Amino acid sequence: MNLPEKKADGSGRFYEYVIENIRQMIANGELQAGQKLPSERELAEKFNVSRVPIREALKILEYMGVLDSSPGDGTYLKNISVESLINKMNFSFVATADTLRDLLELRIVLETFAAYHAAQRRTDEDISSIRLLLTEMREAKKALPMNDETIQRLRSLSQGFHRAVVHATHNVVLYSVYENLYELLDISRQFTISTSGISYSSILAHEALFNNVVIPLSKPTWSKPRRGLAFGSVDSQ
Repeated sequence: MNLPEKKADGSGRFYEYVIENIRQMIANGELQAGQKLPSERELAEKFNVSRVPIREALKILEYMGVLDSSPGDGTYLKNISVESLINKMNFSFVATADTLRDLLELRIVLETFAAYHAAQRRTDEDISSIRLLLTEMREAKKALPMNDETIQRLRSLSQGFHRAVVHATHNVVLYSVYENLYELLDISRQFTISTSGISYSSILAHEALFNNVVIPLSKPTWSKPRRGLAFGSVDSQ
Protein backbone atom coordinates (compact mmCIF):
# COMPACT_ATOMS: atom_id res chain seq x y z
CA MET A 1 0.00 0.00 0.00
CA ASN A 2 1.36 3.39 -0.96
CA LEU A 3 1.13 5.74 1.98
CA PRO A 4 1.75 9.49 1.94
CA GLU A 5 4.87 10.45 3.81
CA LYS A 6 4.24 12.37 7.00
CA LYS A 7 6.25 13.02 10.10
CA ALA A 8 5.19 13.98 13.58
CA ASP A 9 7.33 14.93 16.54
CA GLY A 10 4.19 14.95 18.73
CA SER A 11 0.71 13.69 18.12
CA GLY A 12 -0.88 16.77 16.50
CA ARG A 13 -3.67 15.43 14.29
CA PHE A 14 -1.57 12.50 13.07
CA TYR A 15 -3.62 9.98 15.01
CA GLU A 16 -6.39 10.67 12.46
CA TYR A 17 -3.92 9.82 9.71
CA VAL A 18 -3.04 6.59 11.53
CA ILE A 19 -6.71 5.65 12.00
CA GLU A 20 -7.45 6.25 8.33
CA ASN A 21 -4.52 4.11 7.21
CA ILE A 22 -5.49 1.27 9.53
CA ARG A 23 -8.99 1.51 8.04
CA GLN A 24 -7.47 1.21 4.57
CA MET A 25 -5.43 -1.82 5.67
CA ILE A 26 -8.65 -3.50 6.82
CA ALA A 27 -10.55 -2.54 3.66
CA ASN A 28 -7.88 -3.89 1.30
CA GLY A 29 -7.38 -7.10 3.28
CA GLU A 30 -3.92 -6.31 4.61
CA LEU A 31 -5.36 -6.72 8.11
CA GLN A 32 -7.80 -9.57 8.73
CA ALA A 33 -10.40 -9.95 11.49
CA GLY A 34 -8.78 -11.52 14.54
CA GLN A 35 -5.27 -10.74 13.32
CA LYS A 36 -2.59 -9.36 15.62
CA LEU A 37 -1.45 -5.85 14.73
CA PRO A 38 2.22 -4.99 14.25
CA SER A 39 3.97 -3.47 17.27
CA GLU A 40 3.80 0.27 17.97
CA ARG A 41 7.38 0.59 16.71
CA GLU A 42 6.56 -1.21 13.46
CA LEU A 43 3.42 0.86 12.90
CA ALA A 44 5.33 4.08 13.62
CA GLU A 45 7.90 3.12 11.00
CA LYS A 46 5.24 2.04 8.50
CA PHE A 47 3.27 5.29 8.81
CA ASN A 48 6.37 7.47 9.27
CA VAL A 49 5.12 9.02 12.51
CA SER A 50 6.18 8.92 16.15
CA ARG A 51 4.75 6.39 18.58
CA VAL A 52 2.60 9.05 20.26
CA PRO A 53 -0.11 9.21 17.55
CA ILE A 54 0.12 5.43 17.18
CA ARG A 55 -0.78 4.99 20.85
CA GLU A 56 -3.58 7.55 20.59
CA ALA A 57 -5.03 5.93 17.48
CA LEU A 58 -4.92 2.44 19.00
CA LYS A 59 -6.56 3.70 22.18
CA ILE A 60 -9.36 5.35 20.21
CA LEU A 61 -9.92 2.25 18.06
CA GLU A 62 -10.03 0.04 21.14
CA TYR A 63 -12.77 2.19 22.64
CA MET A 64 -14.59 2.17 19.33
CA GLY A 65 -14.74 -1.61 19.51
CA VAL A 66 -12.38 -2.19 16.59
CA LEU A 67 -9.41 -3.53 18.55
CA ASP A 68 -8.80 -5.78 21.54
CA SER A 69 -5.71 -5.12 23.65
CA SER A 70 -4.21 -7.89 25.77
CA PRO A 71 -1.42 -6.80 28.18
CA GLY A 72 1.74 -8.72 27.41
CA ASP A 73 0.26 -10.24 24.26
CA GLY A 74 -0.44 -7.33 21.94
CA THR A 75 -3.33 -5.73 20.08
CA TYR A 76 -5.72 -7.65 17.87
CA LEU A 77 -8.34 -6.70 15.34
CA LYS A 78 -11.77 -7.71 16.62
CA ASN A 79 -12.91 -11.02 15.16
CA ILE A 80 -15.98 -9.59 13.45
CA SER A 81 -16.89 -8.96 9.83
CA VAL A 82 -14.89 -6.48 7.77
CA GLU A 83 -18.11 -4.55 7.13
CA SER A 84 -18.72 -4.19 10.87
CA LEU A 85 -15.14 -3.06 11.45
CA ILE A 86 -15.35 -0.45 8.69
CA ASN A 87 -18.71 0.79 9.96
CA LYS A 88 -17.27 1.26 13.43
CA MET A 89 -14.30 3.14 12.00
CA ASN A 90 -16.56 5.47 10.08
CA PHE A 91 -17.13 7.10 13.49
CA SER A 92 -13.48 8.14 13.57
CA PHE A 93 -14.56 11.72 12.83
CA VAL A 94 -15.22 12.10 16.55
CA ALA A 95 -11.52 11.87 17.29
CA THR A 96 -10.86 15.57 16.78
CA ALA A 97 -10.52 18.36 19.30
CA ASP A 98 -13.67 20.15 18.11
CA THR A 99 -15.90 17.10 17.96
CA LEU A 100 -14.62 15.79 21.30
CA ARG A 101 -15.58 19.14 22.79
CA ASP A 102 -19.00 18.84 21.16
CA LEU A 103 -19.42 15.35 22.60
CA LEU A 104 -18.49 16.60 26.06
CA GLU A 105 -21.11 19.34 25.76
CA LEU A 106 -23.68 16.78 24.63
CA ARG A 107 -22.88 14.62 27.65
CA ILE A 108 -23.39 17.61 29.95
CA VAL A 109 -26.79 18.34 28.41
CA LEU A 110 -28.06 14.75 28.39
CA GLU A 111 -26.71 13.62 31.76
CA THR A 112 -27.61 16.79 33.67
CA PHE A 113 -31.09 16.85 32.12
CA ALA A 114 -31.43 13.18 33.05
CA ALA A 115 -30.35 13.82 36.65
CA TYR A 116 -33.11 16.39 37.12
CA HIS A 117 -35.88 14.24 35.67
CA ALA A 118 -34.62 11.11 37.40
CA ALA A 119 -35.03 12.98 40.69
CA GLN A 120 -38.67 13.60 39.82
CA ARG A 121 -39.56 10.15 38.49
CA ARG A 122 -37.22 7.56 40.02
CA THR A 123 -38.69 4.52 41.71
CA ASP A 124 -37.38 2.65 44.74
CA GLU A 125 -36.03 0.05 42.34
CA ASP A 126 -34.15 2.76 40.42
CA ILE A 127 -32.61 4.07 43.64
CA SER A 128 -31.55 0.55 44.65
CA SER A 129 -29.89 -0.05 41.27
CA ILE A 130 -28.00 3.25 41.33
CA ARG A 131 -26.99 2.78 44.98
CA LEU A 132 -25.64 -0.72 44.22
CA LEU A 133 -23.46 0.61 41.39
CA LEU A 134 -22.16 3.38 43.65
CA THR A 135 -21.35 0.85 46.39
CA GLU A 136 -19.51 -1.35 43.91
CA MET A 137 -17.53 1.68 42.73
CA ARG A 138 -16.47 2.45 46.31
CA GLU A 139 -15.35 -1.15 46.81
CA ALA A 140 -13.52 -1.29 43.49
CA LYS A 141 -11.71 1.95 44.34
CA LYS A 142 -10.32 0.31 47.48
CA ALA A 143 -8.81 -2.54 45.47
CA LEU A 144 -5.04 -2.70 45.28
CA PRO A 145 -3.05 -2.66 43.15
CA MET A 146 -4.83 -0.25 40.82
CA ASN A 147 -4.13 -2.32 37.71
CA ASP A 148 -5.67 -2.21 34.23
CA GLU A 149 -8.41 -4.66 35.21
CA THR A 150 -9.46 -2.56 38.21
CA ILE A 151 -9.40 0.66 36.18
CA GLN A 152 -11.57 -0.91 33.50
CA ARG A 153 -14.01 -2.14 36.15
CA LEU A 154 -14.24 1.36 37.60
CA ARG A 155 -14.92 2.77 34.17
CA SER A 156 -17.60 0.17 33.49
CA LEU A 157 -19.28 0.83 36.83
CA SER A 158 -19.20 4.58 36.20
CA GLN A 159 -20.76 4.08 32.79
CA GLY A 160 -23.40 1.81 34.27
CA PHE A 161 -24.11 4.39 36.96
CA HIS A 162 -24.86 7.11 34.42
CA ARG A 163 -26.95 4.77 32.29
CA ALA A 164 -28.98 3.85 35.36
CA VAL A 165 -29.61 7.53 36.07
CA VAL A 166 -30.81 8.06 32.50
CA HIS A 167 -33.00 4.97 32.78
CA ALA A 168 -34.51 6.39 35.99
CA THR A 169 -36.02 9.27 33.98
CA HIS A 170 -38.49 6.76 32.53
CA ASN A 171 -38.32 8.78 29.33
CA VAL A 172 -38.09 6.10 26.66
CA VAL A 173 -37.08 8.56 23.94
CA LEU A 174 -34.28 10.07 26.05
CA TYR A 175 -33.04 6.61 27.00
CA SER A 176 -33.17 5.46 23.37
CA VAL A 177 -31.21 8.52 22.19
CA TYR A 178 -28.66 8.03 24.99
CA GLU A 179 -28.21 4.35 24.11
CA ASN A 180 -27.89 5.05 20.38
CA LEU A 181 -25.29 7.73 21.06
CA TYR A 182 -23.58 5.72 23.78
CA GLU A 183 -20.72 4.50 21.61
CA LEU A 184 -19.88 8.06 20.61
CA LEU A 185 -20.29 9.37 24.16
CA ASP A 186 -18.06 6.60 25.45
CA ILE A 187 -15.28 7.67 23.12
CA SER A 188 -15.29 11.08 24.80
CA ARG A 189 -15.08 9.39 28.22
CA GLN A 190 -11.74 7.81 27.40
CA PHE A 191 -10.27 11.30 27.04
CA THR A 192 -11.68 12.49 30.38
CA ILE A 193 -11.14 9.48 32.63
CA SER A 194 -7.51 9.31 33.60
CA THR A 195 -5.39 6.20 33.13
CA SER A 196 -4.97 6.06 36.90
CA GLY A 197 -8.68 5.38 37.24
CA ILE A 198 -11.30 7.31 39.16
CA SER A 199 -10.23 9.54 42.04
CA TYR A 200 -11.91 9.81 45.42
CA SER A 201 -13.17 13.26 44.41
CA SER A 202 -14.88 11.61 41.47
CA ILE A 203 -16.48 9.05 43.79
CA LEU A 204 -17.77 11.99 45.83
CA ALA A 205 -19.16 13.52 42.64
CA HIS A 206 -21.04 10.28 41.96
CA GLU A 207 -22.37 10.37 45.51
CA ALA A 208 -23.52 13.97 45.02
CA LEU A 209 -25.31 12.97 41.84
CA PHE A 210 -26.92 10.03 43.65
CA ASN A 211 -28.13 12.35 46.41
CA ASN A 212 -29.59 14.71 43.81
CA VAL A 213 -31.53 11.81 42.31
CA VAL A 214 -32.77 10.55 45.69
CA ILE A 215 -33.91 14.00 46.81
CA PRO A 216 -36.21 15.60 44.19
CA LEU A 217 -34.92 18.99 43.07
CA SER A 218 -37.22 22.00 43.30
CA LYS A 219 -35.55 23.74 40.37
CA PRO A 220 -34.33 22.35 37.04
CA THR A 221 -30.56 22.53 37.55
CA TRP A 222 -30.12 21.41 33.96
CA SER A 223 -30.99 24.96 32.89
CA LYS A 224 -27.45 25.83 33.98
CA PRO A 225 -25.52 22.59 33.43
CA ARG A 226 -22.74 21.93 35.89
CA ARG A 227 -19.83 19.73 34.92
CA GLY A 228 -19.68 17.99 38.29
CA LEU A 229 -23.35 17.02 38.35
CA ALA A 230 -23.37 15.30 35.00
CA PHE A 231 -19.77 14.24 34.98
CA GLY A 232 -19.38 12.28 38.16
CA SER A 233 -17.24 9.83 36.20
CA VAL A 234 -14.75 12.35 34.94
CA ASP A 235 -11.17 12.94 35.94
CA SER A 236 -9.22 15.29 33.72
CA GLN A 237 -6.06 13.87 32.30
